[in-house]
Amino acid sequence: MRETIDTITTVARPGIHAFIEDVFGLNVRGLRTLGDLYTRPKRVFDSARVTDWNNHHTPTIRLTFSLLTVYMLLSFFWAAEDGPLYQMLYAQLETLKDANPDLPPVEEMIDGWFAAYSFSYPFIYMLIHLIAGSLVFLWGKGTSWTTRLRLYFGLCAITISVALLSAAPLPLVSVDMIGVYTVGTMLVGMLAYGVTYVRGMKGSLSVRALAWRAPFIAMFITLIDLVIATVTVIGSGMWVDYQSASG
Repeated sequence: MRETIDTITTVARPGIHAFIEDVFGLNVRGLRTLGDLYTRPKRVFDSARVTDWNNHHTPTIRLTFSLLTVYMLLSFFWAAEDGPLYQMLYAQLETLKDANPDLPPVEEMIDGWFAAYSFSYPFIYMLIHLIAGSLVFLWGKGTSWTTRLRLYFGLCAITISVALLSAAPLPLVSVDMIGVYTVGTMLVGMLAYGVTYVRGMKGSLSVRALAWRAPFIAMFITLIDLVIATVTVIGSGMWVDYQSASG
């Protein structure tokens, strides 16, 4: 019995890759999948049409949710008092507080809003995109529902990673430029949707089909992203209002 335990311990000892998987849900295969989405998306798109992803790629739905988790972890930096989002929200809530003196302190409302937003955003994102992805039929005739979602979330994973990269310098952006920076990031994400779709579907569709489908899906998913952001912002505000009323 002792020898069996020693053997299992030796063979299955977790390393740094297991730690990364435990913390972020990302592993080497997940990072490789993300890299392939940037460098050779057709390879990922082809794997998505195979049950086991050719035993080479991480399912894109799982990858997207893992990236969202990391993205939300960065919200702690956005919520820093010297951050542009904090300052912008503080100014808005301060005006609201002046008009409604019975409201809780501004700092308390901001903390509640950021907490509600960070917690709810990944789940709202996944739910709405699951519904939206089910309605997109731009992947070729005979593509199953599961495969459509796999391909759709391949595009989502790309743009979440773009948002993740763009969030790094966010604390350096001034309050006056936050709107411009946000619009710029959105446009880069829209471009990433379209370009990745063309590169991933090249050879599976005609040039004419790609020419209209790529802009359409880029604008469609960007619109869904805006709906998700709006729903989460409003929902977080309603949660703060509820907490204030019940407190």
